[in-house]
Amino acid sequence: MILTDERLKKTKLICNENYERMRGMQMEVAGFLALGILVGLLGALLGIGGGMVIVPLLVFAWDYEPQLAIGTSVLVVLLNAVSGTWGYIRQKKVCVDAALKFAVATVPGAFLGSYAAEYLQGRLFYLVFGAFFVLAAINMYRKANKEAAGKTAGEVPEVYNWKLGVLCSVGVGFLASILGIGGGIVHVPFMVYVLNFPVHVAIATSTCILAVSSLAGLVSHAMLGHIVWTSGLAIGAGAFVGAQGGVALAQRLQSGILMKLASVLVLITGIKFLMNAL
Repeated sequence: MILTDERLKKTKLICNENYERMRGMQMEVAGFLALGILVGLLGALLGIGGGMVIVPLLVFAWDYEPQLAIGTSVLVVLLNAVSGTWGYIRQKKVCVDAALKFAVATVPGAFLGSYAAEYLQGRLFYLVFGAFFVLAAINMYRKANKEAAGKTAGEVPEVYNWKLGVLCSVGVGFLASILGIGGGIVHVPFMVYVLNFPVHVAIATSTCILAVSSLAGLVSHAMLGHIVWTSGLAIGAGAFVGAQGGVALAQRLQSGILMKLASVLVLITGIKFLMNAL
């Protein structure tokens, strides 16, 4: 009888432990899905992929190593970009000519960036990430003025400097892969202020470019073992859904508001990283 009681206690203990473990896993998956929806919404709305949200949260909230956070983020950015591209193509806002040229140019940079990520460790990781985001945020906010707001609608210029765009895209692919971000944080302002694209067209085209560059980065990060597939797919599933909301919302907001929203989000993220580099 004593043995039976002990076995019952052990069985109950094991059941309780399994229940708590399953509950913890369910809560984590729910958290990843919610994060994905937020990332998809912001990523498609601003054409930036969402990596600036994913990487800090995986590092600070889930204690991921920088390389794992970056690689996993690239997977989410890919799923987010594919969903956003589908939505923007239906709205006929993607400049296909620029998207194809710039997307191909991001591929070599993306492969190089994934290998360079191996050398981003500790304080250097936080410093590089933080400095990049702060500088980008200041530049974006400074230029989010009435002139940009006037480019809410309109056609893509018949003639634009595609060679300069290709050169920039190589660097975008590198930054996107080494930092685990979408790269749209560079592409969107560049297309608006240098190539004179309307803001909404730049966002849509940037999202399409992200789908290609993040795929190239994903392949190389996967080869290096930088991806946590379970969490990446969970966040990515949420992002795929959230991106459709971002596409719909982008139609209703003025260009200047979109750029300012992006700059504030980027600035907060950059400051957080710089604080951790101290």
